[in-house]
Amino acid sequence: MRRGATDSVAVIVAYIPFGLTLGASMAATGVSPLVAWSSSPLLFGGAGQLLAVQMLGAGANAAVVVLAALVVNARFLLYSASLAEHAAAWPRRRRWAGAYLLADPVYALATARFAGPGGGGSPRERMAYFFAVGATLWAAWQVLTGLGVLLAGVLPVGLRLDLAAPLTFLLLLLPMLTSRPAWGAAAVGGVVAVAAADLPLGLGLLVGAGAGIATGAFLGGRRA
Repeated sequence: MRRGATDSVAVIVAYIPFGLTLGASMAATGVSPLVAWSSSPLLFGGAGQLLAVQMLGAGANAAVVVLAALVVNARFLLYSASLAEHAAAWPRRRRWAGAYLLADPVYALATARFAGPGGGGSPRERMAYFFAVGATLWAAWQVLTGLGVLLAGVLPVGLRLDLAAPLTFLLLLLPMLTSRPAWGAAAVGGVVAVAAADLPLGLGLLVGAGAGIATGAFLGGRRA
């Protein structure tokens, strides 16, 4: 547990610009600041969270907002499948709780740990590490986005989400690109998202995520 909390510190530092900027961006959408911030504990995923709040602020139908968030966060299904063998021995209620805490940085740290010598230790040790990472990053995310919402009017103009978000996720993404499906999903998703950036309601991100997921699934199926 101590190792999990310690490993999370570097990620928290890298997430400071992204968390603050995302909070400020949500506060500028026209949605109530409290409602905007409440998406942090509800979704615990920056991309889907921002997309949902932006679409709500633009007047999108609630069903469309939910569908968009589900599609963007569909990558967590792949994360779960990747971690399944490491969590198979955990009690069912712990697996349910772990699913809630499964976010991009949590997955990145957990897979790096479990892929190391000894597979991250016994099932109990793997569970302790995962939950220490998840709880630490969850708490930090609530604080960072909350501060971003509160400080929206005083944060420097230079803090731009379109730069902070890609740079932050790039730090997490690069160590995870270890296979052809991963590289393919990242490349196609990124190119499509950039090409579709002008779509309304933030749908460019949605289209890019869908294209990346489809590419990864296709290449993974061919490899199998």
